[in-house]
Amino acid sequence: MELTVIPVEGTPPVERIHVISVTIRTFKGRRNVQAHLFRLADETAAAEGLSSLRTVPGLVGAPLDPNAPGADDLTGPEAETDALRTVLEAFTEAERDAVVDYLSQRYADRLTCIIACPLQLPVPRGVVPFSALPEGKTMGVIRFDEVPRYPLPFAIRGFYDLAQHEPLVHEQE
Repeated sequence: MELTVIPVEGTPPVERIHVISVTIRTFKGRRNVQAHLFRLADETAAAEGLSSLRTVPGLVGAPLDPNAPGADDLTGPEAETDALRTVLEAFTEAERDAVVDYLSQRYADRLTCIIACPLQLPVPRGVVPFSALPEGKTMGVIRFDEVPRYPLPFAIRGFYDLAQHEPLVHEQE
């Protein structure tokens, strides 16, 4: 299993700056499925976190494409809240290390890769936090924290989209 941890350069504006993704060897009939991990906060912690993040300058930026249809709708507080929720889903350095250690030990035979790196700031308006993405036929969430003997004191989830990955067996047309 390949492990890549990219450190933060300089002093980050917030502690929650680390994001993690994993590549799962085989998952739900697909090969090399990438899952983006996120920290799941309860509503009280999220409200408190959002309140404190609103005071930090430079966390939220302009939309990725200001000329895209609907970009004018991204100027309000809801778009800012979604971008800040994305920051809340990131990990602190200690949490990142705990998650990487846990995954490396528990899932070493199932993962081909773990990548941890700093979140790119500012987060563009219009970015939707992983916890708000709908689950469906190909998109879903792995609930690591619901696995028996889960050892971490905080909940982690992993968002995946099976449509982005090749099937193990090619489907007949």
